[in-house]
Amino acid sequence: MDASTDRSLRLLTLCQGLLLTQSAMLTSVNGLAGLLLAPDPRLATLPVTVYVLGGALATLPISLAMQRHGRRYGFALGCAAALLGALVAASGIAYGSFLALCAGTLLCGVYNASGQYFRFAVFDLAPPERRARALGLVLSGGLLGAVLGPFLSRHTIAALDTRFLGTYLVLLLLASAVFGLTRLLALPAPEPVVAMPAGGGARFGPLARRPGFWLALLASAAAWASMNLLMTATPLAMQLCGYPFADAAFALQWHMVGMYAPMLVAGRLLARFGERRMIAGGALIVMLCNAVAWHGESVAHFELALALLGVGWALMFSGGTALLVQQHGPADKGLAQGVHDTVMFGAMTVSSLMAGVMVARASWAWLQGVAFALMLLVLAGLALLNARAPDARRAPEPVPD
Repeated sequence: MDASTDRSLRLLTLCQGLLLTQSAMLTSVNGLAGLLLAPDPRLATLPVTVYVLGGALATLPISLAMQRHGRRYGFALGCAAALLGALVAASGIAYGSFLALCAGTLLCGVYNASGQYFRFAVFDLAPPERRARALGLVLSGGLLGAVLGPFLSRHTIAALDTRFLGTYLVLLLLASAVFGLTRLLALPAPEPVVAMPAGGGARFGPLARRPGFWLALLASAAAWASMNLLMTATPLAMQLCGYPFADAAFALQWHMVGMYAPMLVAGRLLARFGERRMIAGGALIVMLCNAVAWHGESVAHFELALALLGVGWALMFSGGTALLVQQHGPADKGLAQGVHDTVMFGAMTVSSLMAGVMVARASWAWLQGVAFALMLLVLAGLALLNARAPDARRAPEPVPD
């Protein structure tokens, strides 16, 4: 790789870290801020839900816009949404408006959707033989978020007279930094857009006939749904157990380390074991997380369970992403990546809504049961697809233009 490509990959890694810093901060405080302002405790995680919903609504339009106008254009849209969303959410905190808090986090979700394409930009930059390692490098930038996000949350939650206000204001600085960094990326020009029939059905048909495409969707959706379900519920569950916010923030920090530390070796693991074994290994580790959580509700149990959850997510998500990019050609990447992330964010939206309701009405153990069932579904899907399509990892034939 040339010097400009190396520099752009390092910038993408930093952008990924700042994106995950924002995500970690919102994960730490959104549910608690919602509990403070919500008219009904069962709506406490609604700000988390609409944050994910914003991503679900925006991801396909942003992906198609990136294919037409370039990655840099889509990243700029996301940063603009983050700036506006942080201002609206901060005003909701300042004036006690639950509606404004939800509206602001919805816009922040648009930024999160845009930032998910940092990982796909790797495949526009790196040569084929370096893509797996480059993907791991960029995703490992989340380690910055694992350290900086909880740190900023702890030190900004009560920095101003109005609790949580400082946390949402810091998001303005993070989004501004990412906007500046994306201006420096040496990204290729967008490829010519081939005319597509209304609805894109002619292009989606070949994708839908590839078992590997559906496996990638299943793996990523289950990984994000289970991770988001348990991570969103953790601050509320630990508060109900009587633990202070600092303990919850520390548990989430270990979770973030578990999510992104494996990315440092994800490229080597993909090369050695392949995407399907990565996905299967991740599912088994998430099930181990569930077993730890069922064993007890001490701080140590929360910390270990969340760390294992992060590792399982890392293997499933990196495996699913690497598998997905084998299933489409350049002319179809906007559609394929957009559909993939729309399904992923949709699963996260449902899991976020379930988290608040189940913590309030059921128990922490029930949440583990839901995640466990999702992992069983993934393993069943893997077994079925291995039996039906043992060659699904083979690079697909190009989709006709």
